[in-house]
Amino acid sequence: MSKKIKVGLVGFFGWGNFGDELFIKVFEQWLGDKFDIRVMNDLTYKPYFSRPIEEVVAEVDAIVIGGGDLIIPWTMSDLYWRDEYLAKPVFVVGVGVPTWGQAKPHIVEKYKKFITHDSIKFFNVRDKESAEWVKRNISSEVAVNHSADIVFSLNMPLKVDSEEKYFGIVTRDRKGTPDDLTQVKRLAEKAKSQGFKIKHIILGTGDVGKRDVERADDLDIEGKELVFSESLDELCQEISSCKMLASMKFHGTVVALDYGIPSIVLSATDKNRNLMRMIERRELLSSLNDETLPDRVHPFVPVIPWTSIRMLRQRAEITMKNLGIEISKLNKGLSGGLGL
Repeated sequence: MSKKIKVGLVGFFGWGNFGDELFIKVFEQWLGDKFDIRVMNDLTYKPYFSRPIEEVVAEVDAIVIGGGDLIIPWTMSDLYWRDEYLAKPVFVVGVGVPTWGQAKPHIVEKYKKFITHDSIKFFNVRDKESAEWVKRNISSEVAVNHSADIVFSLNMPLKVDSEEKYFGIVTRDRKGTPDDLTQVKRLAEKAKSQGFKIKHIILGTGDVGKRDVERADDLDIEGKELVFSESLDELCQEISSCKMLASMKFHGTVVALDYGIPSIVLSATDKNRNLMRMIERRELLSSLNDETLPDRVHPFVPVIPWTSIRMLRQRAEITMKNLGIEISKLNKGLSGGLGL
């Protein structure tokens, strides 16, 4: 009987950022039964590995990089994109390309060298805009496919049907700098006037969660309910209890949409714009300083249609199924080289 293929996971794992920790749950759900999966980095600070990276790479048979905004055209992480990984088959899944910064040609060239390497066996990005960037800037011949954020493939905890009419608000700490939440406070007051009760959800665990909760008092709303938990399932269920959400965090919006809950985007980044384009709900795009933000709350905000949710889920599920299939191929004809 062959041993399980050992798969190393590379991403922003261990810091407690909500979306990235959900990625681990996605990998556990879709890959955990078939393969021996483990997070590669054991440190949350440079150099990220307590042992020589060559030793860490030698202990796995394949490496999965993703998801999140990992292809940043003006900088290249020395955690996500290490030449040492290319000693093993590499599978890239669910990544995105932010474009708000100025691309640096020498950085793009480094990505090109990595992404076009023969060791890349699977290359999936989160949206068509990221795929188009890759085709334009890396190579038109790169076999890149696009789907939807892979968290949409996650089996969510059961939805909580609350007797309260909750309006959820997700804030975050951004490197210790206080944000001007004046318009968010106006949004909350408008929601209260519409009969909502405000639920301030801290979508972070570990170190990220501690920093986020330290900024919670910046949103001074009388009578708000503050939610902070180390359980990802509990945080998802807190979102599910809301009738509407306003979120500074992308995966707050992703989870809300997965439950069919409309989510006002408080940070109109590329990934948020692209997601709202997918579901044709651009009216939910806003920003912290948008003076019309309170106008987004009214009694008849349409829920997210089941057809849109199903489309996102199916795209993400197909991606994860295909990822598993491609990794499984390593067992065929390569068992000797993999030590299986």
